[in-house]
Formats: sequence, C-alpha cells, structure tokens
Amino acid sequence: MQKLILPLSLVVLTPMAALAMPAVGDLIGTDPETAKAELEKAGCMVDEFEAEGGKIEAKCKDTATGKMMEVYLDPATGKVVKISGEE
Repeated sequence: MQKLILPLSLVVLTPMAALAMPAVGDLIGTDPETAKAELEKAGCMVDEFEAEGGKIEAKCKDTATGKMMEVYLDPATGKVVKISGEE
C-alpha cells in the first residue's frame, strides 16, 4: 500500500504544479509570443506587455487565485526578475 502513495500523490499534484505561477529566475523568453505561451502555461493569463524601468512587464491574471499580477522580465535574458500583485 505504501508503494502506491508516492505515485498517486504525484498524479494528484502534477496538475497543480503545472499551474504554479512563474518564480524569479525562471526563463520565460524575450519575444512576446514565447513569453506569453510560457506565462500562460504557468497559469498566468497575459493581458498585455509593456516596457517599464528597463524591464518587460507582463500584466496577467493568476488562474489559480484570480488576482492580477505583474511579472517583470529581463529583456536580455528573458528571465523573471520580479513578481508583484494584488494583496
């Protein structure tokens, strides 16, 4: 019975992990199409991109919580450098 616990827990938790918001350091991409696809795959539905303070700001909605989020990307590397959102 204990041998089944880990595989079953992985099956149950995998869908939730697929919708986890991106984290600082995650590679998202530098072009809008790639960045949008990666963010939406992570559960952040993108409304728009804009330049802000030398970064790319993606305004999106967290599908798990419904909160609006701002994900900041380094334009040179495409990595997430900051995440902020509603409290």
